[in-house]
Amino acid sequence: MANRVKKTAEQSADLARKIWLAGVGAYGRAYTETRDGIEQASSMSTEMFDDLVERGTKIESEVRTSVSSNDRINKVVEAAGQFGARRKAGFEGRKARFEERVGAVRKGLGLNRGIFTMDQKLEALTEQLETLTKEVSIIKKAVAKPARKAPVKKAAKKAAPKKAAVKAAATKPAAPKAV
Repeated sequence: MANRVKKTAEQSADLARKIWLAGVGAYGRAYTETRDGIEQASSMSTEMFDDLVERGTKIESEVRTSVSSNDRINKVVEAAGQFGARRKAGFEGRKARFEERVGAVRKGLGLNRGIFTMDQKLEALTEQLETLTKEVSIIKKAVAKPARKAPVKKAAKKAAPKKAAVKAAATKPAAPKAV
């Protein structure tokens, strides 16, 4: 009986291994077939794309030839271009008149100072900065100049040594008091 159990266990292990190997083989086969299919499709897609580009080029040239030779289409294209140009000119004229009216109203209200383009604002700020820079340099020069000394009178010179003696006496430490 132990032999039979051992033999059955070996057969089961062998069967499990074969099942495993069959799965690995199936995966390998699927991988190879998929890879080959992708390579084939890739080469076919490149050929197919090139074929479609060639056909599109032929069709485009045929359509251009037929359109350029058709007088009706040429007239419609020309009329559309003229219509667009007239619309644009009309719009520009209305825009200019509107801006003139708005400008007149703003001027009447005294609001013209507030409308500037970015370039105008930059120029105004640059001018202000230059003005401030000049003013600061003038102030620096005025502060940097030493103040003129007032002429010293002779009487003041004589009094000056007495003041120095008073100051020297005031700065000497006082003697400690006895308690």
